[in-house]
Amino acid sequence: MKNLLYLLVAFSLITACNQQKKGEQKSGASTEKTTSYADDQYRRFTYFFQTEEQRIKDFFQSTEWKQVREKINSKEILDLKVYNKDSDYFLVIDAVPELNSYSLFDLLAKEPVFSALVEILESNEHQFPAHDKALERIYKLEQRVAYSPVDGQLKTKAGNYKRFVWTLLLEEDPELMAEYRKVHGIGMAWPEITNNMKTIGVKDMEIYLYESQAILIMDTKPDFDLEEVGPKWQQLPREQEWQEYVGKFQRTDPESSIQEKWKTMNLY
Repeated sequence: MKNLLYLLVAFSLITACNQQKKGEQKSGASTEKTTSYADDQYRRFTYFFQTEEQRIKDFFQSTEWKQVREKINSKEILDLKVYNKDSDYFLVIDAVPELNSYSLFDLLAKEPVFSALVEILESNEHQFPAHDKALERIYKLEQRVAYSPVDGQLKTKAGNYKRFVWTLLLEEDPELMAEYRKVHGIGMAWPEITNNMKTIGVKDMEIYLYESQAILIMDTKPDFDLEEVGPKWQQLPREQEWQEYVGKFQRTDPESSIQEKWKTMNLY
């Protein structure tokens, strides 16, 4: 008799809990905790597309593009930059940390500059990448946490900086690509290489992948002079050894300097 009573009490409690959950769902109440972010944190989303259409290049070189880009309506989109090398276009979008790629594209759809870009691409039989085609980030200087491209890379503002954006082609070998990702993973960077970058004035560095193409973003101290620093950089501890090692992944001349291997992408 006691066992039956216990069962009835347990059943009543379970039913009451289920009814409470249903009520919360109907009313829109959420039991999830809201993530809090520091004031200097933001999300980064990167996209890549290729086109040889001159009309696209003209659009990005126009005064209209520069003026509209500087007057983005949404306060949740912090910055939008486009870098170009030949037919390659690399977009870097920084936004408030609460956004993911889906909510970011909802906001972008309301921006005249973005709508104009999509329209021009479509008129030339090209498609702007979908929100879930944000690029994979395989490396960040002193990275501690990995984020998915759709969630966006959670970053901390680095203050004033000078930016370099470079690109190079990697060998299209699945095993080499897998190894390239691995050696750039969290905790895999050679300590000497990390220390070298910090020594010469690199404040932040990221590497993103588009198929077998690597795109590197390097933010340095404002007075950074690559022509002056470059030769010294290559003479720092284990730097030549590292360049020889990663050379097997790259479709470049192994004897080339860092500046010769990585091709500059220009800002629009």
